[in-house]
Amino acid sequence: MDYNKLIETISEIVTNEKILKTNLTLVYELPEKLHKQMDEELFYKTKNDASDFEHKDEIELEVSNLKIKLIKKIV
Repeated sequence: MDYNKLIETISEIVTNEKILKTNLTLVYELPEKLHKQMDEELFYKTKNDASDFEHKDEIELEVSNLKIKLIKKIV
């Protein structure tokens, strides 16, 4: 999964009126390397300031009242 695929999936859910989105949380468990890449990509695409990137083990997003969590897969 990459950023574009994530956005495509979220958009599909948000625009599909047949999917009940109230209290819906999507959780993606990603391998460590992919998780860090996604964290960094999301950071730089959503931050307007020049803050330094700090990797987190759990990433939380909210899009149109849909909660998305990206967690690092523990091996």
